[in-house]
Amino acid sequence: MSTANKIFTNTLWQVIIRVINILIGIFSLALITRMLGQAGFGYYTTIFAFVQIFAILADLGLYMAMLREISAVKDKLSENKIINNIFTIRLLASLLMLIIIPLAVQFFPYNQAVKVGAIFFMGTFFFQSLITTLTAVFSKKLDMAKVAFVDFINKLFYAGLLFYLFSYGYTLNAILLGNVLTMALSFFILLFFIRRHAKLSLAWDLVYWKTIFYRSWPLAVTVVLNLLYFKADTLVLSAYQSPEEVGIYGAPYRVLEVIATFPHMFMSLILPIFTASWVANKIKDLNNNFQHSFDFFSILSVVMLFSIWLVSRPLMIKLFGPEFAPSGPVLDILILATVGIFFGTLFIYLIVAIDAQKQMIKYFLYAAIIALVGYFIFIPVYSYWGAAYMTLIVEWLIVLFAWRVAKKNIDLKINLKVFYKSVVAGIFSFFIVYLLRTYNIVLIIFLFWLLYFSILTGLRAVSKENLKQIFLIK
Repeated sequence: MSTANKIFTNTLWQVIIRVINILIGIFSLALITRMLGQAGFGYYTTIFAFVQIFAILADLGLYMAMLREISAVKDKLSENKIINNIFTIRLLASLLMLIIIPLAVQFFPYNQAVKVGAIFFMGTFFFQSLITTLTAVFSKKLDMAKVAFVDFINKLFYAGLLFYLFSYGYTLNAILLGNVLTMALSFFILLFFIRRHAKLSLAWDLVYWKTIFYRSWPLAVTVVLNLLYFKADTLVLSAYQSPEEVGIYGAPYRVLEVIATFPHMFMSLILPIFTASWVANKIKDLNNNFQHSFDFFSILSVVMLFSIWLVSRPLMIKLFGPEFAPSGPVLDILILATVGIFFGTLFIYLIVAIDAQKQMIKYFLYAAIIALVGYFIFIPVYSYWGAAYMTLIVEWLIVLFAWRVAKKNIDLKINLKVFYKSVVAGIFSFFIVYLLRTYNIVLIIFLFWLLYFSILTGLRAVSKENLKQIFLIK
């Protein structure tokens, strides 16, 4: 099977499994919100954000570093050396976070439920951090379908556990601990699968560690700065507003986080292709592959945006209950921020491929400063509205900054023809289907997608040849 066809197969399977995973994840989220209500879900959201901060700190840029390092070598021996050393670093960093989290949470003015919950929940991100690091191996081997399958098992078991708790009794800590157990299961399944690609063991090549830290520190700094603008909104909101308001913001924000995993999944497959083209000085191939990815994201992000705008309020009520009706308009804002995440991810992975990530540091710093200042100014006054609009602004600033860095380093030519056609098809379909907005939301979304892709086909934005190009099939 050719590399291009492997990418297509991996992408197709991942899209199918990812859609199923998203549906299961949303079902689980619906159970959690119904069990906990606005206030309880506010606590859950705060715990999630707090622990995730330390998990991201433990990342140290190692996932991207591993993916780039193993994409640049051909022999098995070098590949195993990279995998085992980076995995060992990540394991130690994650263990350190298990010590720091219980101590750090005591210094924050949180409700006792949040402080205890953070301790229960920290195991989730310990195992997730290890899974994330090993995922780079499957990306390099174009075997991401196995990672998607492991995620499916995780989501399925967790949904089953939540349904059991929903039926027979629950506590916040039981919900959190269930997440830890299912994440641990996922990690051990992934360990079984990785044996086909690498002989995993601990490695202590300290000289190589220094090399990795030298190469990954720009990524580590950008990860920390990204953390400041991506997660600080929830923490600032929880400090100034009630748990109920945190819950109203947290529900659509979790939808954003679930959807935002897709561009990273897709680009983790494309990064080795970008890197190979750059190393071989095949700039034309790099531009072509970037254009195909840009077109794919254009089509996907537009249909996602208008679909959500059509059904946001009834969707939040249907999924999470009547208490979360105010979350609908917040989702309208955050889904536009999610579109920014799609395109920002595309540009940032390109920047990593051309080894220009150091140039992004100052821009991530600008974004972090703008976000923090905005959060502290607007959240105390406008609550979750201030958080949502600042998230929207900052995510699109990242797109602008990343485009500027990419353009500075390569002669990047972006053809906007498919993007414009996607927007036209989206707007036209939206206004037609909007007249039917009182009908069942599943019917509304089906009609919108049918009309949208029919118009795209009529505009010749989507054809058999387009699909081959978008998925890099030659």
